[in-house]
Amino acid sequence: MNIESELSQLLRRVEPPPGFRDRVMKRVRRTSVGRLKPARTRRALAAAALIAASLGGWGIHLTLRARNEMLTAMRIASQKVAAAQHAVNRR
Repeated sequence: MNIESELSQLLRRVEPPPGFRDRVMKRVRRTSVGRLKPARTRRALAAAALIAASLGGWGIHLTLRARNEMLTAMRIASQKVAAAQHAVNRR
């Protein structure tokens, strides 16, 4: 056999055994996935809000820091250009 025929043999559609759907649905109903108790829900929401606020605050901090560094660089460049213009005008 070549690889293609082996692969198609392995990937062929196989029907699930009888009652598979019913067993899966029974298990889904039995486990309360996604149903948190109200206190746990509030704690989870509070934790998510705290994390979001922290990350947002850190992003603002980085943005302001980059802005201040850019303004400092522009101020230095402006002073250098002004000094160069002053030297040219003196000659």
